[in-house]
Amino acid sequence: MSNAKKSKGALIAAAIAVVMTIVSFVIYTMNIGAEGYYKAASVPNLPLYTWLAVGAMVLAVVIGKALQNVKGIGGSLVSIVTGLLQIAAPVLLAYCLINLISGRVEGLGYIYFSNADVAKEVQTAANLSSATQAIVSMVCYGVSMLLACVAAFFSAKKN
Repeated sequence: MSNAKKSKGALIAAAIAVVMTIVSFVIYTMNIGAEGYYKAASVPNLPLYTWLAVGAMVLAVVIGKALQNVKGIGGSLVSIVTGLLQIAAPVLLAYCLINLISGRVEGLGYIYFSNADVAKEVQTAANLSSATQAIVSMVCYGVSMLLACVAAFFSAKKN
C-alpha cells in the first residue's frame, strides 16, 4: 500500500473514531437528561476524559500531518508524541467505559432483576428506557474504544 493511502487511512480511521466517540457522549448526555432511573446520575469525569480522548485523536492526526516533513531528532519526537497520543485515546475511552459500567451496573441489576413484588414499581417505561439508553451508551463507548485502537495502527506521517 502506498504512503498516501496509509496517510488517508489514518485520517479516515481517526475521523470515524472521533465521530463514534461524540455519538457515545451524546447518548450518555441524553441518558442523564431523560426521565427515568438515571436522570441526573452523571458519572464523574466522564465528559472530561471523553473530550481528552477526542483531543488526543485529533492532535495525533494534526501533528502527524503538519510536521510530516521534519527530519532527524525533531522527526523522532513527532513520531513519539503522535504515538503517545494514539495510545492515550483508547486508554481514556477504556477508562470512560469502565467508569460508565461501574456507575450503571447496580441500577441495571435493580431495574432488571428486582423481586416480583416490586418489579411493577421499578420496571416502569421510563426506567426501562433509561436502562436501555445506558446499555447503548456502554456499547457505543466500547465500539469507540475499539475504533480508537484500530486508528492507532495508522500513521498520519508519510514516510
